[in-house]
Order: sequence, then structure tokens, then C-alpha cells
Amino acid sequence: MQVQLLRINGEKVNINVTSFTEARAIVCGMHENDTAELISLNNGNYFLIDEEGKLKNYSINEEATEMAHEAEAIYPTDFIVGDVILILDINEFDELPYE
Repeated sequence: MQVQLLRINGEKVNINVTSFTEARAIVCGMHENDTAELISLNNGNYFLIDEEGKLKNYSINEEATEMAHEAEAIYPTDFIVGDVILILDINEFDELPYE
């Protein structure tokens, strides 16, 4: 499935992933205990982020934060950190930790 990786430096890269596990590894790293979080953008699209990115002191992802604020998906004072995957069709994932 094709998704878009929004890097903290503003770069947007279209990438192919084969599973939710692979996508999680991209945003969280290869640690098995790391948890990814899905954020609904209220338009059918989702962000996949590292749930512990703020604790890991990742840099702010300005583009993802702006998109999330525009969609009212996060509080106005909140922000998103780290590289983020933009998912256009959540139904293409064969596995999800929660829905």
C-alpha cells in the first residue's frame, strides 16, 4: 500500500508498506515495545505517529501539526513530533492494533 511519509524536515516521500507492523517500525523504530498511535484527521485520512515521540524528545513536525490543527484532530496547544505516516485508506491495512 502506498502511504506518504511526512518527515520533520518538511520532506514528503511516497513509500510502499506491506503491513501495519512495517509502518509502525518506520515511525517508531525497530523496538518491539514501541507503540504507534492512529490520529483521525476527520476526512477519512489518518496519521500514524510514535505514541512516545514527545518522551523521546523528537522534533516537532510542523507540517503534520498544521494538518492536524486544521482537521481539529488535536488540541490547539498540542503538537505532533517525529516522522509521521499519512494513511489515505486505512482499510488497506491487514492488521490494526485497535480500531
